[in-house]
Amino acid sequence: MAEATDPETVVERSRDHTERLLDEALDPFPHATTLDPLVIDPPRYFDDSFPDSADEQFDRWAGIGGANVFDVRDGEPKMLAVKPGYKQRWTGPGGDLERADRPEGAPRSDRATTGGSREWESLAETARREVREETNYEVELTGVFYAREVHIDYGPPAPVRIPMVVYTARPVEGRLAVPWNRVPSGEPEIEDARWFAADDLPENLQDRERIRACLEEME
Repeated sequence: MAEATDPETVVERSRDHTERLLDEALDPFPHATTLDPLVIDPPRYFDDSFPDSADEQFDRWAGIGGANVFDVRDGEPKMLAVKPGYKQRWTGPGGDLERADRPEGAPRSDRATTGGSREWESLAETARREVREETNYEVELTGVFYAREVHIDYGPPAPVRIPMVVYTARPVEGRLAVPWNRVPSGEPEIEDARWFAADDLPENLQDRERIRACLEEME
């Protein structure tokens, strides 16, 4: 267990972690859209107490990477969406940042690893991995749909920050397939995955109007 640190240090380390990963993610895409921070309460699936250390926070949640995948299918621009079994909406593939080269089942940690290896995946690596795991496609990232900070409000002294980047992407290899994995609560990780044209986008699709605009630009 990480040694406890004062809350101000946790806030400072989460800020540095977030800024570093966002800078790395946005460097290839200098004109990327950056949204205002999203302020949220602690998610219901982890401890809502202020973390004792930055390492504890990163064990809970270190960042979010995802991608909205676009392609022309049957002569029509389409977007690939997934329906997680534990959510009420469709969304682009995406998920949590993981430690780089982390053995399966090993805990995450923000502390430097030995041998000069990197501490974390990049957000781009997270996005590509999540698309692969949730849809069976290998993708090329083509841009940034948007980037933002997520501010987790545990109370004073200040929110704890994590980075979030949603890329745009195109498939380069693979065939659509849904994984059989289940989340700890028992629901399927991914219940369904489909390609949607602009006129067929689900009403409960996250970022629906932004996605529609992208599809219409492809026409």
